[in-house]
Parts: sequence; structure tokens; C-alpha cells
Amino acid sequence: MNDDALICDTGALLDYLTRAAPDHRTFRKAIDAARTRYVPGLVLSELDYFLRDSRAAMRAFARDLATGAFTLVPVVMSSVTRAMEIDRRFADLDLGLVDASIVALAEELDVVRVATRDVADFSAVRLWDGRALELVVRPRRPER
Repeated sequence: MNDDALICDTGALLDYLTRAAPDHRTFRKAIDAARTRYVPGLVLSELDYFLRDSRAAMRAFARDLATGAFTLVPVVMSSVTRAMEIDRRFADLDLGLVDASIVALAEELDVVRVATRDVADFSAVRLWDGRALELVVRPRRPER
């Protein structure tokens, strides 16, 4: 298991990049402390969508990706297939493809640490071996 790695969800990255966000400092500290910061490809697409009115923040994040501050994990079909299995398994949570892809990546990389605002969903899911994800931040106002 990679104890010093972290998978970043969209909401966590939005708080990380947005100084006015309620948990900006907390997410910035937690994400910066990780040796390896993974960003799933679907998260990058979702992040870009939410930052469509803040192109400077998206450009800054793209520079961070280019310099290796974050590790972009491209979307591959086997991950999409596994994510859809996870989405089906936890149908009551209504995870969707992006969140389920984070769980699939956690399984693939053996990384249980996740930065997310979506505490309810990511606290409820279990990896294929029964382990829970470790949420590195408890946001003041979590999603859902």
C-alpha cells in the first residue's frame, strides 16, 4: 500500500484552487503534504467544467500537472469497466462514473487516501478487499 499517495476528487481540487472556498487551507495543506497526488482523467475533465468561469485557475492547475506536481492518470477502458461495476455495486449511493473511477483507481494503485468533499459517498464505499477509503479532510460543509 502506498501510504503517502493521495487521489484527488473534483471538489477537493476546487477547494484547493479557490482561495475563497470554505476549506481552501485545509485541502491545500492535505494535498500539498502528499508525496504523490493522483488526478484521474475524468476528474480533470470535471474540474475544467467547474472552472469554466475561472480560466486562470485552470491554467495554473494545468501548469502544476505539466511540472509533475500532480500525476494525471489517463482514462482506460478497463478502468471504465471497473468503475461501472462499482457504480452498480453501490447503486444506492448514485456514485456515477467519475466518483466510481476514483474508487477503481484506488483499487488499481492500492491507494486508500482520498481528498474529497463528498464524505457521505466515499465513507460508504468499500474497495474490492473490504477496506474503507481514508478521507484526509473532513470539510466544514461536506457535499451531499
